[in-house]
Amino acid sequence: MQDVNTLFFNNSTCDEETISKTVIDMQIKGIDTFARLTNSTAFVIDFDRHKMLYRTDRMLFLDQISYNDYQRECENPYWGLVTEDTLNYLLLLRKNYPLLHQAMDAEDYRMHICSIDFPIIVKKHEFFINQKFSPLVMRTDGITKIGLFLINPSTSNHLESFIITQSEIRWRFDVEKGQYKRFNLRTSLSFKEKVILERIKKGMTNEEIASNLNLSVPTIKTHRMRIFKKLSVKTIAEALTVIGNYNLI
Repeated sequence: MQDVNTLFFNNSTCDEETISKTVIDMQIKGIDTFARLTNSTAFVIDFDRHKMLYRTDRMLFLDQISYNDYQRECENPYWGLVTEDTLNYLLLLRKNYPLLHQAMDAEDYRMHICSIDFPIIVKKHEFFINQKFSPLVMRTDGITKIGLFLINPSTSNHLESFIITQSEIRWRFDVEKGQYKRFNLRTSLSFKEKVILERIKKGMTNEEIASNLNLSVPTIKTHRMRIFKKLSVKTIAEALTVIGNYNLI
């Protein structure tokens, strides 16, 4: 049997005999610990059996719903709270998703992250959530058997999906063409810009950042303007969304 740490951290390819209940239980214990430490919403799905193997006690938004909020039964509980238009978008993503297996090398596919921003309807109100997914265990044919999902509130207000590989190749879903396309940001952030963004993410003001980095306030403002231009955004909230989505810091 393969080492449990190898399975958990490297998303190893396994056959049915290798994936014992003990191995899965130990992986889930690790995920549960991570979820508690980070106050995250997480769940694990076995795609072969269409069964949820694990979910955190706290499920974002799901503790607010009533029976009438559910539109349909789904293995992913959040897909049961979307409109038909959103469901068609998600199904289109699912249809195109396997094609990336052919476009990526094996290691990138095992370690990739798929992120989707989409709206759910709770008590007749629309809320955008961000769903991140990564393979946890894969079959010998390279298809994901067990996947890990993380759910967080989204700062986006539109449907968007992208994929990031271990080698930092990025794919973005092109709605018009109905497929994932290679996506490259125009330029990377400088070290100083990343340092400033890290402090902005902590909620520090321009004055506090200037004092912390021994720089002038006008210099910090100039860096902010450059960051906005590089990321093609207009606000700090949008900038933080982009850097979070694309793992830029």
